[in-house]
Amino acid sequence: MTFPGADQLLGAGLPTADADQQRLLDAARAEFVERGFRRTSVGDIARRAGVSRPTVYRRLGDKDEIVRQVVVREVVSFFVAISPQVLGKDTPAEKAIEAFVLGVRECRRHPLVAALRQFEPDTFNSFLTDDVASMEPVRAAIAMAIAGDGLPLDAALRAAEMFVRVTASMLLVTSELLPIDTDEHARWFAQTYFPPLIAASAGPGPH
Repeated sequence: MTFPGADQLLGAGLPTADADQQRLLDAARAEFVERGFRRTSVGDIARRAGVSRPTVYRRLGDKDEIVRQVVVREVVSFFVAISPQVLGKDTPAEKAIEAFVLGVRECRRHPLVAALRQFEPDTFNSFLTDDVASMEPVRAAIAMAIAGDGLPLDAALRAAEMFVRVTASMLLVTSELLPIDTDEHARWFAQTYFPPLIAASAGPGPH
């Protein structure tokens, strides 16, 4: 069981990668984990993959595009993996809560997130707050997961936008009053604040 419509929404703007492109993306991911994004060059990716730099450019694009493809691929893989746990919940609020708990847990242990925090925390911040293209799959996946049961897709997208912004804020600036450092803390936070956000999002939208 996967998010309904996730293949269209999550894959928006991301070309289907063949086996060779996937191998190049694997090499890029490994370099990003070891060095961070900024210190990794296209030449580093090419050397790890055993190909020339022109081959990497031709198959994946420039470095910014490679970063985007690696990040989006990680996001898609994560949401596909958690689909059964999230979609097994009954209500939009329960689904949002479960996605939040699992997403925060993943951020605590994901090697790419750890590399960003170690090598370039400002890049991690910009991914969460400024990089619309990289975060759009997250918003789309959350919206598709919680839509229904009196929450149409436009309302679900508004709720997902709020969830992403709130989650980014909580990840960037830790709070002793509202900790999310454990699954229990993250679940309490989401159970307390997400149901009212969904209820508000279900009302009339902006005109």
